Amino acid sequence: MSTRTFATRDGVILEPQRFAEHAMLSRPACHPALQPWIEHYWTVQWQLPDGAAYRSSLVPVAQAHLTVESGGCRRAGAAGPGVFVTGVVSTSRFDVMLVGAGSVVGVKFRPGAMTALTGVPADRVRDIVLPARDLVAGADRLAGLRAEQPDAVDRLDEFFLSLDAGDTAALDQVGAVVACLEDSTPAMSAAELADRCGMSLRSLQRLCRHYIGVGPQWLVARARVHTAIARLHDGDHGTLAQLAVDLGWFDQAHFGRDFTALVGESPGAYRDRVRAGADYG
Repeated sequence: MSTRTFATRDGVILEPQRFAEHAMLSRPACHPALQPWIEHYWTVQWQLPDGAAYRSSLVPVAQAHLTVESGGCRRAGAAGPGVFVTGVVSTSRFDVMLVGAGSVVGVKFRPGAMTALTGVPADRVRDIVLPARDLVAGADRLAGLRAEQPDAVDRLDEFFLSLDAGDTAALDQVGAVVACLEDSTPAMSAAELADRCGMSLRSLQRLCRHYIGVGPQWLVARARVHTAIARLHDGDHGTLAQLAVDLGWFDQAHFGRDFTALVGESPGAYRDRVRAGADYG
């Protein structure tokens, strides 16, 4: 089995074998001074044959991203090149259509960092894509950045080091909540998470909605689906009914509804496609 944590922060790329056939992903580190705010940078590059297209899909986590997008990259709210901020995607998987050639240079903020940096409550930008300049002053200076440029990471570091980062106290509290979630079992409830964090459920709800954009129950439920996907990727040979019980669902029907709402197909159908891809590869 993989050592992937229960509340993995990287999101889950759906059909990872197929993704690797179409695009190249990297996760460069940021400057150490930026680590309280930024988890890591990331880049995606692709070059597809004429007329070809590929839909990249993942189930994301509770973090905002800043992206510099160029070339054939199409997604809801960002239909062309530009510098964007994407809030937490809370209701479905995250789809991007790749065509031709292009790249994305991304900044993955730590949970709550975008709100701490800008003062804008995270729930106001949930499920929204905005021009980055609307939230981060001077972000248009990053326009034109490409993943293949050797100084791409240096330019990101220079830009973010120039910003007034402010106080990290709230980020420490949010980070402690996420760490507690990652150290817990998939069957944990939001009330249990609050208790483990030494907070009332109402206080935890306020903290999460303001700094992350979603409530603690969402965090628990999304992490549970992430774990299910990871188990299927790892070739879990148990039944889907047993997987549902292991991860805290009341029964397989509830598991199927939650999984389908985020992934776009049933656990069984997704498992079969992952197996077919692995066999083909």
